[in-house]
Amino acid sequence: MDYGALSSYFDGAVSKTLADVDIDAGRSNQHEFNGTLPLRSLFGDDDIRDIRTTFAYMCDEAEPEMCDGTVTWYDARRKHPTRTEYRLYYKDNPAIRQASAGDLMVVANSDDLGLLIIFAKKGSTIESQLRWLFGFEEPDRSGYAVSKGERNRIGAVASRILGMIGIETRAPLSADIYLDDMVKRFGHTFPKGIDFTEYSISTLEGLDWADDPDRSLLACYEREELLFKVFERHLLERDLAPYLNGQFDVDGILKTTMSTFQRRKSRAGTAFEHQLEFLFKGRGIRYSAQPYTEGKSKPDFIFPSIECYRDEGFPSSSLTMLGAKTTIKERWRQVLEEANRIERKHLITLEPAVSVDYTNAMRDSKLQLVIPSQLFPTYTPSQQEWLMDVGGFCEMVEERQRVLD
Repeated sequence: MDYGALSSYFDGAVSKTLADVDIDAGRSNQHEFNGTLPLRSLFGDDDIRDIRTTFAYMCDEAEPEMCDGTVTWYDARRKHPTRTEYRLYYKDNPAIRQASAGDLMVVANSDDLGLLIIFAKKGSTIESQLRWLFGFEEPDRSGYAVSKGERNRIGAVASRILGMIGIETRAPLSADIYLDDMVKRFGHTFPKGIDFTEYSISTLEGLDWADDPDRSLLACYEREELLFKVFERHLLERDLAPYLNGQFDVDGILKTTMSTFQRRKSRAGTAFEHQLEFLFKGRGIRYSAQPYTEGKSKPDFIFPSIECYRDEGFPSSSLTMLGAKTTIKERWRQVLEEANRIERKHLITLEPAVSVDYTNAMRDSKLQLVIPSQLFPTYTPSQQEWLMDVGGFCEMVEERQRVLD
């Protein structure tokens, strides 16, 4: 199951690497982008004024800067009998003020947000992810590139990226077959995280932790994300029903929605850790989860155990530390401060298309990134040569723990 094709969320998208003339106030006082053929494929040939637009500036170091505004599409030579000169006019706003030459601009027609104009910082992970998500073709002479998004299916990993830019993915109706069973098991409240993970995994057939750990781990993550969406939608419909049927209460609605966002934020990381524990148990790998090593340092996993780690006589070469983060951004550096006895550390993530700058910095810091092999194609060829897949990590840990046999 997936969340449909990218084309079911966008009517079309184009991208451009910004030049000084596009964005530098000192060189472009007109606040306009040239209306090339790719842009005309989005807007057509008629003048359109005050197009409702969501602007976003995105980087890895901070939350997205999002604001509402309008743009105008027009032909500056509309009255000329033979010539056209299309322009996309925009007004100044906080998101566009942060953009610089070299940043990626994505212009997309969204079903949910109307027109969406995203600026992604040059060299950032979010820039790499947007390029992967939309699958842009090679740019034409104007610098614009058209999305091949109609070919792309949206899985849980891509769904998370869409959520970052304000697009809520829709669980397929076929997933509702699990709803009655979840209500029967859990009632009308979310269960403990480990219980929901265990239930989600129980709905999967053909998991093969021994021979295909990469695909099995990714399948567990995607299934739990899907079931979470189905169950959350059911609870929201139930909790918001009184406010939508005449009992309008702004405070009540805000309280419900804030609780929902907080639950989403807090569960993602712990769910991934629980899924990893099923992987390790499925392969018979010894581990300790969230143990304290030094002071308040608490890595996600120590192999083969925290007791071995604390035993100064146990060889450091047989110890392994693993951090687990569904998304990393700048947080990967936290892992470097954990488990001092272990020089070369490992970090597992489900983040696609991490920037080259980040992976180079990880390599220099003796931090090995681990991801499911199915996500390798979202990275550059040189990055893929360095990445470690889930199966390779498990085999390394299993070899190290043989000192205990």
